[in-house]
Amino acid sequence: MSSPDSEPRGPSAVPPSWGWARGTQQLRNVETEPLDYHRLLRGASAYRWWKPLALLLLSGVFFGTLTVVVTAVVIPVLLLTDPDYPVQVAAGTAAALDTQRPVSVLVSMVSIIIMLPAVLLAMLVLGMRPIGRIWSVAARMRWGLLGRLFGVSVLTIAVMNLVGIAAGALLEPATDPAVVANETAFDARAALLSVLLVLLLVPLQSTAEEVVFRGLFMQVLGAWLRNPWFAILIPSIGFASLHIYDIWGLLAVGLLGAVSAWLTWRTGGLEAAIAIHIVNNYVAFGIMASGLTGETAQTTGDGSAGGLIGQIAGLALFAWLTLRVFTRGGYGRQRIDLVQYTAEPQERGTR
Repeated sequence: MSSPDSEPRGPSAVPPSWGWARGTQQLRNVETEPLDYHRLLRGASAYRWWKPLALLLLSGVFFGTLTVVVTAVVIPVLLLTDPDYPVQVAAGTAAALDTQRPVSVLVSMVSIIIMLPAVLLAMLVLGMRPIGRIWSVAARMRWGLLGRLFGVSVLTIAVMNLVGIAAGALLEPATDPAVVANETAFDARAALLSVLLVLLLVPLQSTAEEVVFRGLFMQVLGAWLRNPWFAILIPSIGFASLHIYDIWGLLAVGLLGAVSAWLTWRTGGLEAAIAIHIVNNYVAFGIMASGLTGETAQTTGDGSAGGLIGQIAGLALFAWLTLRVFTRGGYGRQRIDLVQYTAEPQERGTR
């Protein structure tokens, strides 16, 4: 029999139940409460109260870095294709986005698209896994739901525009065709190239905006504020303020943002917001590129009272149909995560 002095010593020799003797902290896996979409960051691994703010700041840093990279790549393209464009935009004699100048469409789209990798990279760096929580409570894009809501969005935008045209005809006097006509020559080749760029880039551009305004901002606010209306309304106001429209246009964009945010919370994901955004932008840029309204550029006077009425009617229909599709599909709107926390060692002599 060995003597007591010969028994192995150190933390490895202490029975597991003697946590107080080991002096080590132990990790425990605990389920979170059911989390709505705007609260999903609280279920991320290693969540801390300051991490949402760090996520916001780091996303901004990555976006700024990518902007510098994209600018360095775009400058030679501008010099080769349209060297006067940057100077004219800076002087206020040209629109920042004009479908008669395809390079402006490319620059405008790419400058927004880079927000998407900026957010995803920031989540990875901060260990906020799974990063798919930015898409939905399923921690992924629910492609079946997205596909169904594209069909709903097409119907919605059609109704929105028809009601807007009818309301505009009732509320606003007819415009002289000579005033509407574009004074500059219409370049069909430039318009076609712009349409091709729109078809390729709008899905990424719209998705990037939704990931930031209905994803990142909603979840950052929701990590601290349980009431969803803070996460719905504050980003929607910010989203509208970044557009250059008149008061009618700003109200329409703000309403679109608010309804998209409410549906994001209500359905537990970005699918509805992405679908309506893509279809809306396809139609808007398509009309712009065609020159049918006499204006091929994005301007401050794009809104109207009739357009706002059409927006209200279309979004009411979209919300109703989206909830029907969502309910029938049996999709979830909450998520329960397993999070680790450090259990304090038991005091000596306690049981």
